[in-house]
Amino acid sequence: MKKCILFFAAIWMTLCFCSCDDGRIYEKEIEVQRGGRVLKLTGRFSGISNWTDDYSVVVAGFNDKSEYAVITKSLPVNVTDGTDIVMTLGGISDDVKSLKLCVISRLRECIVEFKTMEDEELAAITDTILMDVGTLDVGMFSSIQSQVFDKRCVACHGQTGSASGNLFLTEGKSYHALVNQPAHKNSDILLVKPGSAEESFLHLVLNRAGDTSMNHTDMLSEDEQPLLKLIDNWINEGIFLNNE
Repeated sequence: MKKCILFFAAIWMTLCFCSCDDGRIYEKEIEVQRGGRVLKLTGRFSGISNWTDDYSVVVAGFNDKSEYAVITKSLPVNVTDGTDIVMTLGGISDDVKSLKLCVISRLRECIVEFKTMEDEELAAITDTILMDVGTLDVGMFSSIQSQVFDKRCVACHGQTGSASGNLFLTEGKSYHALVNQPAHKNSDILLVKPGSAEESFLHLVLNRAGDTSMNHTDMLSEDEQPLLKLIDNWINEGIFLNNE
């Protein structure tokens, strides 16, 4: 009798363990329950934790009256790269004209955009607003690559297979070409000196006309000045946050 009881107990425990763990790794999910419209963000993210305290990776709503976000929700920071995230943001009022997955400053100004849904697209949606971004690297250096190097620099620095000054700023090469590497025109100056933007050649050519023989102060427009600050913040702090 005792053996019979032990046998059935073992079967019961086995069934319990099987029902508790189906072998899947479930998505990390964060929900915000409020009135108004609802946005559901899905994607596989990397680089979220690679930002300094001056910035946040968020889903945000903007109206047509201000350049600053009127509603935001930060993506979870303490997650490993390659994590699938499902996040819902409620309370989106009708005066919100665009929704963005982006990086904002402390003032809630959009610095980097990864995905944007504009008013016309939003107006056609009567149910939950779905924003699927697939697999996305939202890291600090990756953002500098996509927003600055890819758009402004690679035409002369590597896109055609050759690079001015032998400085390749194409994806996959730019980090190692810049960090702790001497400048082509002045070997006493590092292109990027970790922890010191003011002493980095990259900062000098983008910010100070006349300080170097190669003036690139016109590379970014007046509206893009926050990107210059982003580069400086990466050199001063972000470079130490595994931004390769």
